[in-house]
Amino acid sequence: MLQIVLSAMNTTSTDTELILMNTTADTTVNQIDIGSGRNLLYILLVTIVVFLIFFLLLFVNIRKRTKAEKAAINVNQKLKESNKELEKALSEVTATKDALHSKYEELKKSKEIVKRMAYSDYLTSLPNRLAFVELLDGIMATIRQNEIVGILDIDIDNFKDINDTLGHSYGDEMLIDVMHRLEELIKENDYLSRIGGDEFAILIQNLTDLSELEERILEVQQIFATPFRVATREFFITVSIGVAIAPKDGKTTQSLVKNMNSAMYEAKERGKNNFCYYDDSINLKMMQKLEMQSELRKAIEENQFVVYYQPQINLVNDRVVGFEALARWQHPEKGIIAPIDFIPLAEDNGMIVAIGKKMLYESCMQLRSLQESGYRDIVIAVNLSARQFKDKDFLPMVYEILEETKADARGLEFEITETVALDDLEFSISTISKLKEIGITFALDDFGTGYSSLNYLKRLPVNNLKIDKSFLDTILENNSDQKIVHTMIDLAKHLNIEVIAEGVELSEQEKFLKEINCGKAQGYYYGKPVPKEIAFEILKKLNSENS
Repeated sequence: MLQIVLSAMNTTSTDTELILMNTTADTTVNQIDIGSGRNLLYILLVTIVVFLIFFLLLFVNIRKRTKAEKAAINVNQKLKESNKELEKALSEVTATKDALHSKYEELKKSKEIVKRMAYSDYLTSLPNRLAFVELLDGIMATIRQNEIVGILDIDIDNFKDINDTLGHSYGDEMLIDVMHRLEELIKENDYLSRIGGDEFAILIQNLTDLSELEERILEVQQIFATPFRVATREFFITVSIGVAIAPKDGKTTQSLVKNMNSAMYEAKERGKNNFCYYDDSINLKMMQKLEMQSELRKAIEENQFVVYYQPQINLVNDRVVGFEALARWQHPEKGIIAPIDFIPLAEDNGMIVAIGKKMLYESCMQLRSLQESGYRDIVIAVNLSARQFKDKDFLPMVYEILEETKADARGLEFEITETVALDDLEFSISTISKLKEIGITFALDDFGTGYSSLNYLKRLPVNNLKIDKSFLDTILENNSDQKIVHTMIDLAKHLNIEVIAEGVELSEQEKFLKEINCGKAQGYYYGKPVPKEIAFEILKKLNSENS
């Protein structure tokens, strides 16, 4: 642009020079060319315009450059800000990444803790049942047919009594002691776990033969021969051990564990402090037990239980003075089932309470019937199980039945065993005393077979002692039993307690009892347990003959 202006200026200058030369050449010096002055003015104006345009263009260009520079500065500023934001975002991403990694590590640790808790026993830190089963799964998946793997189910006998007597904290202490003793027996490739409250399991691998397995079982039993010291006292405990052998006793983990457990319960059935190998007959027995349990529940619902009565005889005048009420199960298909075949099962599963209530109601109805028939001195004795006697609703139930049947409580007697009575002596004394206040009497059953002492006997407010049948069975040929029975009778008399001898089956037994002044007796010699109608006929017959 500047070159154009300069070029224009040069052109103007040349034109001016030509005009001047022409003017000089003019012969008339004094003539002035007015047109040339005008041209000069035009040239000057053009020059000014050109300069104005130049400066305008220069101003516009400078302004554009300023705007561009400002825009560039703004862009640069924004880039810097964006860069800062990116750096901040990157920092946040890094922090988030670190936080996520930290959280992942925490979750990983938590997962490990949860897994450890899921597979570990909280008290002993031993592997628990789940861990035991998973380990056994792995072994069962690779076990060879000729391989011997033994699993022991070790259950502490009567552990509930320890918890109830000492408290759960001391019970836990004893469990830890048991664990420590069992750990001393564990060899390489053995596996110890706690699979239940009072139940441990040992898995024994690499056995050469069954005799080696039995040696290991005896070692387990031996560690319980030494007493456990808890709460500054010493306690002996025993265990029942169920034994299953893989793969013989189960092709799967589930069947093997079930069979091990069944064998343990069979060991308990055989008297506890014992071990038992699994065999198929155990499962058959368990199945029969489950069927019986189901039928027992149905029997309660359908009132299949009846009361039979066995007479009790006064040995002085041979008259009937009472009856013992005995439960019988009148099965619709199997006929009459004796108490020994269902009472233990009913006791175990708690159904004895419902059966006992039914028996008491029927006995009180029969008692009222006898009283209304004029036999107001006749006593009906009803057996109480441990569960019944300790049931929280026992006393209200007795009061309710007596009220409902209108029977005179003075004709009702409850029989409890020494074991039940002495299990919680203070409770027994309190309960017996409350019932004696309304006229009910009490008999101590199976006397001589338990752990009673003179001190206990003196404190228990019982009215009768029942000498166990086992003494009567050998009384004729065993001089020691004769002396024991004689001593029992003399002891009872000194405590102002009457005696009833159970299990009299021979006239010679009756004769001996009369000679030593035993007060009452019962047994097959006088009559088997019979339905109430027959019992009533026996009562009328014997009492009319000996009136």
